[in-house]
Amino acid sequence: MNKRKKMVVDHAKALFLEKGIQQTSIQDIIERSGISKGTFYNYFSSKNECVAAILEQSRFETNIRRQELQLGKDEKDIQLLIQQITMLSRTNEQQGISGMFEEIMHSGDVELKKVVLQYRMMEIEWLADRLVEVFGDDLKPHAIEAAVMYYGMHQHLLFTAKIIHQQRTNAEQVANSVFHHLRHIINNLLHEGVAVLDPEKLVLFKNNFEQDHIYREELILLYVDLIANTQLTKVQQELTEALKQELERNELRISIINALLSPFIDAFRNTLHFEQAKEIMSVTWTYIKQKGK
Repeated sequence: MNKRKKMVVDHAKALFLEKGIQQTSIQDIIERSGISKGTFYNYFSSKNECVAAILEQSRFETNIRRQELQLGKDEKDIQLLIQQITMLSRTNEQQGISGMFEEIMHSGDVELKKVVLQYRMMEIEWLADRLVEVFGDDLKPHAIEAAVMYYGMHQHLLFTAKIIHQQRTNAEQVANSVFHHLRHIINNLLHEGVAVLDPEKLVLFKNNFEQDHIYREELILLYVDLIANTQLTKVQQELTEALKQELERNELRISIINALLSPFIDAFRNTLHFEQAKEIMSVTWTYIKQKGK
């Protein structure tokens, strides 16, 4: 998302939080953003598409933070996964996304409800993939069912704690408790034949939410574009070159790429090029995950 479009998305989100989605008009967004009507429609075909862009931007930023958190760590570490899961809850609360969800689900807008459903399904798909990384490939046929069970327990425990005014309960505490039970559920899914969802239908479901395929040539061009910037420091230049060279190899060395990504993003932290580096890291991470499947 380019900077100007993101600016419009940020202004639209602020208006939705102030006035509500239904009470905010496209003209309100245009006036707050200081753009023309033509510019708005160049970015979005409708207000609902603008809402979808807000949710997608939130999900993208959360995934970048999750990837950054995982760099150099043991992917099987349950506490790491718990931190990654609760990151979304915190982000949604901080950015007001939870309130937008609530308004949408209480509205009669079928199109927006579908947007929220897709957002939630993509989160289930992300967790299913992480559960396979943590618990092993044998879980693959039932990973989505395990993810659905996790979120069902997590959300209902938080909801119940809220309605009984149990203020001290937080998302991380709930996640730790749910994972204690989830270990036993996963064991039963694997060995006791208690799965409800059809694995073949789940494969079709998963295919509907797969991210767009990333091609190596397109990824390398992102590094070429960054290297072309003459303002890079020596360390930034060397790490960018090293990652580009690894991606150009006939045989991909995923462990080396993983080892380079953490110092790469650290080298750009608190600099003008950090956002560009974060996006490159995210695309690289997605690419090596894609190749590892």
